[in-house]
Amino acid sequence: MDYQASETAVRERIKQLQNQLGFTENRLADGDAPTQKRLNRQLSHGATITLDTLLLILKTYPNVSSEWLLKGCGNMLINNATAHNEICDCINNCENNSGTLTESFVRELLMEKDKQIESLLSILKNSK
Repeated sequence: MDYQASETAVRERIKQLQNQLGFTENRLADGDAPTQKRLNRQLSHGATITLDTLLLILKTYPNVSSEWLLKGCGNMLINNATAHNEICDCINNCENNSGTLTESFVRELLMEKDKQIESLLSILKNSK
């Protein structure tokens, strides 16, 4: 599965979460206007979903399965003990299975973040 298809699938799962848990970009941003704007662009207007956004969702809703969110596997919601085990399993799987969907998706997100950093550095350099 290519990156675009997996991002589309993740976006659909986030919409499912929004419907089931009733969260909005405002609520997820917890009053932080720049975060709310970023979330709105990503979740409602098709901008690339960043790793920061995925981590914010998982941090805010610890009972959401990271494996379900990234790969669509297993149950959407998990209990606290399962969440701890899932995080450990996810780390081990990423270390032991190069090329998994989760790993490739996160790598793509990190590459996008690197591009953003390079663009900002270039802007700063040219503004001097």
